[in-house]
Amino acid sequence: MIPAFTLTRSIEIHVTRFAGEVAKEEKRPELMPFLLMARDTDGIASASAAGHLLGAHEGRRQIAQRLLEQLKRSGALEAQGNEGFKLTEAGHEALEKEAVFIAERGSWEVWHTSDPLLPHGLIQLTGYTEPKAYDEVKHDAPKRDAKRPPPTLDALKGLPLAPIMGGERRRIDDLPNKVELLESKTGTLTWEVARKRLSLTVDEQTVDRPAPELAHKATFEALLETAGLTFDWDAETEILRRSFADLSDAFRRNMREDVTFPSPVRLHQYGNFEQTTVHGIDINARTLHDAEAWADWRLEDSINEIACSRRFDKWCSEAVAPFVGFTPLDLPSRQDLAARARPAEAGAPLSAVAWNLTAAEDWNL
Repeated sequence: MIPAFTLTRSIEIHVTRFAGEVAKEEKRPELMPFLLMARDTDGIASASAAGHLLGAHEGRRQIAQRLLEQLKRSGALEAQGNEGFKLTEAGHEALEKEAVFIAERGSWEVWHTSDPLLPHGLIQLTGYTEPKAYDEVKHDAPKRDAKRPPPTLDALKGLPLAPIMGGERRRIDDLPNKVELLESKTGTLTWEVARKRLSLTVDEQTVDRPAPELAHKATFEALLETAGLTFDWDAETEILRRSFADLSDAFRRNMREDVTFPSPVRLHQYGNFEQTTVHGIDINARTLHDAEAWADWRLEDSINEIACSRRFDKWCSEAVAPFVGFTPLDLPSRQDLAARARPAEAGAPLSAVAWNLTAAEDWNL
C-alpha cells in the first residue's frame, strides 16, 4: 500500500489597494419580482414594472427605472430596445440563488495571486478606509506606490468570485489604471494527497479548498518520476526495488523505507513543490544479488537466542520469505555462519550472535 504523504509550497500573494467599484452578492428579495417579470414576459420596462409591481404606472415609474438600472449594473438584466430590459444568464442564476450583485464605489484592498492548485486568484477583497490627509501628514505616511494593476489583478476584473479566504461572491466592476501596491504576503499551500484535502494558510488563518482530482497512486508515481525511481517501482505490487547496500539497518529490517524527494518536486500541471519525505514505502530487492545479501543479513539479524536446529530453520524460512520472486536463495549453514561470526583475533570476546551460533554447534543442539 502506498503511504499517505503531503505536498507543500509557498506562494506570493500580492496586496493592492484601489479606488473603484466592487459588486457584492446580496440577498435582495425585493428585487426578485422584477427579475421574475423579466423572465416570464420576455422583457420588462419601467412603465410595466411600475404598474404591475409598484401599483402606479406613472407616479412610480422613476423608482422602477432606478431599480431596473441597478439590476442592469448587477448584470442580471441587459438593455433591450429603447427602454426595455431582458434577463441575462446571470439573471437566471440570481433567481435561483435569490441574490444579486449590488455595486458599491469606494476604496478596496485586494489580495490576489496565480496558482494552478487554486480555482482562481482572488484570495481576499475587503473595503478599506482611506486615511485623512491631515493624518497622513501628521504621521509622516510614506509616499504611495501607484502603478499599473498587476496581471493577476487585471485577470479578476468582471468575474463573480467567492474569495478563497471566505465570504460572499464579489466582482470588480471598475478598476483604475493606477493602483497602490503594498508589501506582498506569503501563503502556504498544503495538499494531503490521500485525503484529497487542500488548504491555504495566510497570516495564521487556514482555509480548506477542494483538492485536485488526481489519484493518490498517480501522484505518487509522478513523485517517483521526478526522483528517477520510475524503473524501480513495481506498480502491480506497489513495491520499490532497492539495492541492499543503499539501505540502513532499520529499512532492511522493516522492509520499508523513508524516501526524500528533493525540491523542486515537479508534479504534472500542478507546478513545483518543496522537498517532501514519504514515510514507510514498501521495498524489496532489486536483483538476485541484493536478495541473497538481504536474506543473509535478515538471518543473522534474527539470531537473538541459542540457534538450535529448529530455531535456525525457522529463521532461515523467515529470512527468505519476502524474496519469493528470487527463490531459491543460497543461505549459509549454521556451521558456516558460526565460523563467519567468530572474531578473527584469537581470544577476543564473542558477539551475542556468534555465541548463540557457536553454543548450538558445540552442544549439537
